[in-house]
Amino acid sequence: MNKKYLRNTFLVGTSLSFLSAATLADVSLSGSTQFHYVNQDPGSSTSGASNDYFDSESVVDFIFTNKLDSGLTIQMNQTLKSRNQNTTSTFGSDGANVSIQGGFGTITLGEQAGIGDSLSPTAADLIGPGSTDAKAPSFYSSSGSLTSQQASLINIIDTENSITYTLPKIGGLTLGASYKDAGSGTSNNDDETVLAGSYEFTSGDVSGSIVYANNSIDGATTGAGGLNSTSLGLTITSGPISAIIAQAEDDQSTSIHTEVNDYGISYAVSDELTIAVTGTEVTESSGGETLDVTSVAVKYTIANGLDSYLTYHDYDYGAGNSGATADDGSATLFSLEATF
Repeated sequence: MNKKYLRNTFLVGTSLSFLSAATLADVSLSGSTQFHYVNQDPGSSTSGASNDYFDSESVVDFIFTNKLDSGLTIQMNQTLKSRNQNTTSTFGSDGANVSIQGGFGTITLGEQAGIGDSLSPTAADLIGPGSTDAKAPSFYSSSGSLTSQQASLINIIDTENSITYTLPKIGGLTLGASYKDAGSGTSNNDDETVLAGSYEFTSGDVSGSIVYANNSIDGATTGAGGLNSTSLGLTITSGPISAIIAQAEDDQSTSIHTEVNDYGISYAVSDELTIAVTGTEVTESSGGETLDVTSVAVKYTIANGLDSYLTYHDYDYGAGNSGATADDGSATLFSLEATF
């Protein structure tokens, strides 16, 4: 038989086998895009600065799922994110990992948000994309020691190469652990271990969850002190009312400690309209810095998959003896979010 014919037959057969295996996978494609107009009125404004800017972000999620005859589910996840804040544009991967799920639980390997990031709540969750996360401007001086405006787990494994194991859910209890190896160099000994648990409960018309998370970071070099972060949050929902109370503590260094407390409540006036109010208090030990933020947000659903938000933040940053610049001001955000 002609060798060329044999080779072509083998290649075609191999390709058809590959395509047949590929068709077994369920493919999910979803995305979202946000546009924000941010107007800040700082108490210590720079002369001539407009203090307003545009911020936009688009996210695309690809999920490939294979359910095997053995009962295992294998899933590949890839997230792409583009961001344009003010005049700075970024584009790249915001998560690329594989997960294996079975009766033993779920193991996730690769670039991902750790268990602490996915479980720990903050009152800012009630506000939406106009909250005190990266969409809003920072209300404190970058020359100080404050690093957070939210009471979720502060030091987190965030879109980094890591391993996460989540146990099978037992009733309302979810437990998991994440581990990140910082690297192989002499100054890369700061590996991270995150432990987190969530308990969901229901009592009559009231439902909610209690979440605890801890992140332990080893010293970066031999003999160096380690760092620790903890987060505790309570979420309660009853009819149209939802409330969150959260507290986080963080060692930024062996001598700098930050504590964040936040609380908030939201009320669904109708299927289209929701109003939320939150408060956040941050204190830092070494320089005596403080931050108080009160936020009010209104969410209105324009159509299925299209939401608008109007958010107002009033903040007061005290520099203490840190040498940074104190600031007492406000910020207003108009946000539009479309999901697909």
